[in-house]
Amino acid sequence: RKYESLGFLALVLFVSIPLPGTGAWTGCLVSWLLGLNRKKSILAISLGVIIAGILVLLGTLGIINLFF
Repeated sequence: RKYESLGFLALVLFVSIPLPGTGAWTGCLVSWLLGLNRKKSILAISLGVIIAGILVLLGTLGIINLFF
């Protein structure tokens, strides 16, 4: 049980990093290799892609530069 909840969070964080090689395709591969639940993986990957898109949008607009 604990592994499944940590796997969900880890998958969201992995996919949400906006770097090459850490997107939805790789997240699908990782979830398949780890044998995670398919429905939870789809939710985690979708959430990660949304977070990554928001981070890229904020970086493009220069909003992140205000905080750092």
